[in-house]
Amino acid sequence: MADLIAKFGNFVGNRIENHPTAVKNMLLAAYHGKRIQLAKFPLKGLSPARNEMALISMDAVIDPMAHPENAALVSIFTPCELLQTYGIHPMLAEAMACYITGAAADRGFVEYAEEAGIPQTFCSYHKILLGSILSGVLPKPQFVFNTSLACDANNLTFRKAAEYWQIPHYYVDVPMEVSEDSVAYVADQLRDFADFLEETRGPLNMEDLKARIASGNRTMANFAACQKAKRGRYLSNDLTDELYEVFGNHVLLGQPDVEAFSGHLLRDLKNCEKSSGVRLLWMHTIPYYQKNLRDTFNFSRRCQVVACDMNYDAYIERDPEKPFEAMAARLVYDAFNGTADRRIARSLEIAREVEADGIVYFCHWGCKHTLGAAQNARITLENAGYPTLILDGDGCDSGNASNGQVATRMQAFIEMLENRKAAQNAAGENK
Repeated sequence: MADLIAKFGNFVGNRIENHPTAVKNMLLAAYHGKRIQLAKFPLKGLSPARNEMALISMDAVIDPMAHPENAALVSIFTPCELLQTYGIHPMLAEAMACYITGAAADRGFVEYAEEAGIPQTFCSYHKILLGSILSGVLPKPQFVFNTSLACDANNLTFRKAAEYWQIPHYYVDVPMEVSEDSVAYVADQLRDFADFLEETRGPLNMEDLKARIASGNRTMANFAACQKAKRGRYLSNDLTDELYEVFGNHVLLGQPDVEAFSGHLLRDLKNCEKSSGVRLLWMHTIPYYQKNLRDTFNFSRRCQVVACDMNYDAYIERDPEKPFEAMAARLVYDAFNGTADRRIARSLEIAREVEADGIVYFCHWGCKHTLGAAQNARITLENAGYPTLILDGDGCDSGNASNGQVATRMQAFIEMLENRKAAQNAAGENK
């Protein structure tokens, strides 16, 4: 299967420049095929809820590509409840890049973007996205809607996309100051965006918006309970599961099927067996495409990624009767907003909740937000008792991955944690 996917990726990559529409159709056909496979033959190693989220995530990629006339390009932190009330599909930038990599077609889009003048050091998620836009493969949505949180590339990528497509661009500025004044400032911007939607799409269904905020509150409460339910438990997973949940915690928050999934995941966790292997908290994005990491973690009882810090950044419950303030609060009080200390502190909370044995801090290529805080994070986390591996790599560009080095360092880290855990268990038995 891996060889077949690689051949498909090469075939697609060779046709980006001259046949962009055909490439788009080939990618869509591949995504539709994968969805059918997931629906008909769910992965046996995953719980029902995990398979459920894989389908929801696949739909979230297919729908905006298949129906760009009813889609908006968004960033990962964009609150999309307003889009949902109008039936507009969020075209999640990072997900579009991830699924291109999953189809082994990333290199062609990276090269196209670099030849078009995008710097080699630019974030690969955004580079692949821009390659798909500038080549004409990614179909033009109706508008761009993004926030300043939390990536410098946001300010460049989305502006360039809107200019290239010649479509409206709505940008939400999120102050670094974490306060109610900042919430009010962001809420006013979201009201302005709602005015734009009303002008172009008709009256806003305020009751539907409030219902989606309430659904989001219940969903996030379930996700918070899921983190606590992971304590001492083993629920088989693979590296993409945590990335699927990024959809549910962010751009799909407020959808009834995501709320249902969060409840099903909590049910699965409460019914699963006890854990005995090494348990890791992963900080930042996960290079799920790397075979050596998949071989190490997928469905493994020896070692498991039990949580990712991108999935618990904004467990914020606010009054649904004030929907704009609720959406704004989720941005302002997000752990990724403000100083890096807030993100590190939040990670410590979750490490304790899920009983992590160690932490992997992944420094994604081109991500200044993560790279700049790496050493501070390691010192703080290790002083709190959590051995921390700082791992350099690329979360999306398969041509920029040091597979051998990553495998060697990861195996050594896991062995160290196993020895540490065995020593702690022995010391406990001798008391």
